[in-house]
Amino acid sequence: YIISPNFDDSHNSLSEDMYEDWLCILAAENIQRIHDAVEWDHVFLTSATVQYIFTVCVRLRLPHEVKYLAALIYNDFMLAHVEDLYKICYESNVSNEQKMREWKQIESNLSRQTTLRILSAIQIASKLHSFHDSLSRKLVRFCLRTLGYAYTEDSIIHSEIRVLTSIDWKLSFRQTPLVYAETLLKMLERRSLMQFDTATYWQFVLLSMDCVFMFWDDILNRLLINILGSAGYNFPRYQFCRVRADWMLLGASIVAAAAACADGAMIADQSCTRSAEHLWMISRICVWLSSSVLWKNMDRRQ
Repeated sequence: YIISPNFDDSHNSLSEDMYEDWLCILAAENIQRIHDAVEWDHVFLTSATVQYIFTVCVRLRLPHEVKYLAALIYNDFMLAHVEDLYKICYESNVSNEQKMREWKQIESNLSRQTTLRILSAIQIASKLHSFHDSLSRKLVRFCLRTLGYAYTEDSIIHSEIRVLTSIDWKLSFRQTPLVYAETLLKMLERRSLMQFDTATYWQFVLLSMDCVFMFWDDILNRLLINILGSAGYNFPRYQFCRVRADWMLLGASIVAAAAACADGAMIADQSCTRSAEHLWMISRICVWLSSSVLWKNMDRRQ
């Protein structure tokens, strides 16, 4: 079941002198992510895929962090998996015509296995969040059968191992953008002189994060056009991916967007200045995130 964080609980939270250390850990991870960013690193994180993953996680009543982590795991897996398959096909000693036929067969297999791979990513994410409350093989098999796929439990195990192997088992250090936003919101709650409803802010943080994952590139493209004008249409992709990889900036922007949705733009500006130094960039991301939240609410009402 889903439990929201208790921001007022000081007993089980980090001590004040450890916040800077935790921020340094997140900042170091963020710098490395920006350094490693490439143009195609979100190619499988499409709106349709993210919505499918979110829908499954909501139906299974999994914690919010699981759905974000599952989407990132699935994207990383597909990037590595497709690259490996392409190398095998490209390096095979057959004619180009035969390679084309083999690649079409590979595409067909990838399409057929998509649901299984998504469930494997969700299963892995649920284990990372809480092994005790994670998805069992039987539950995954039941979900797949409900969706019309007759996979065995052995197939589910093999798929999980395949996903883990493809991403080189690099999971223990992973943080999601939600962790950045949650950390900054907690620091704002602890250190700010403003009085605000943290629970309300948290709900808007989650809604904003949903919008980001579903429309990540669209939001950033609109942001660049808003800042740069017509030059934003031709913004270099190698720089675009670095902005996209800056989750510290994203987390601060989402907190600002939550403040704007809950208490208005003036409060959002105050929260921006306390959360990070990039006020100019954050304020613009905040505008587009707030707009996305409003669009999502309008869609729900229709």
